Amino acid sequence: MDMRPEESQQTYLELLQKRLDVQAVLMLPNFPLRDGIFYLIVASQPESDNSIRRIFFQNQWIVEQWISVWQLEKSVAYGLDEKLAHIVAKAEILVDKDGYMRQMRQRLLRLTDSLQKKLICKEYSRLVYFFHEAKEWLQQGSTLDAYHAFVQALHAWARLTVYEMGEYPQPALWSQVKQLDSSVYKLYEELSMNAETLEKRIELLVLAIEFAVTSRMKESVRFLIELMETKEGPWRLQELMNHPAVQAADIEIPSLIEKMVQRSFLQEVVCPGTDEGALEACFILLG
Repeated sequence: MDMRPEESQQTYLELLQKRLDVQAVLMLPNFPLRDGIFYLIVASQPESDNSIRRIFFQNQWIVEQWISVWQLEKSVAYGLDEKLAHIVAKAEILVDKDGYMRQMRQRLLRLTDSLQKKLICKEYSRLVYFFHEAKEWLQQGSTLDAYHAFVQALHAWARLTVYEMGEYPQPALWSQVKQLDSSVYKLYEELSMNAETLEKRIELLVLAIEFAVTSRMKESVRFLIELMETKEGPWRLQELMNHPAVQAADIEIPSLIEKMVQRSFLQEVVCPGTDEGALEACFILLG
């Protein structure tokens, strides 16, 4: 006799609960999988990270996504990606040894001031990077490549807007942004669906992004400024790029530094290079 879905689920959860490496199991309702269930499984083993399996268990399809306790702890400091943030926020906790996941969910979904600064700086740097790339494509006459870069820039601006509001981006990003900042949503709508020629749509977008990059810089680069203040004297570009905090935050340093020099937040100076007799460009904070 076939087992009922709820009985199958209970058996599956009991098997997971017996495993010493499994700390918690979450189920995401309304997962877009036909006749199946999605589970996020939190394990103590680091090798479990990002492992995804689709299995057939007692006449039911199951998708398992495994994540380690270590990765969750790291995400408290450096933030969740959009999909994982959605899962953590919406999923039902079915197994929770020692109440770990309930406490962790509160920590993961709380956007602390330090984390907010990191995420804002990351998305701002991506906005600057893709905007610079888009303008280069325009100068070369590659309109479609410029269009793609502008779309990327607008996505970075959208996530930046969400983080500024103290929220995590959701998978339906533009629906979220429409509620938070209709002006950013309108730009994306104009670029995507306006009846004007592509060249005209891009021309209008250049002015809007240029203004956003200029007006948002002071608040958006606070994370990098505070990092550079921890050391006296100039910073080498590679030194900044290799800093653990910068690498973990995934910040586009070269394009951001260039823009900060242009806006007189930083001054470029010459300092001795790592090779004998060579000189190297370095950067110091102004003001």
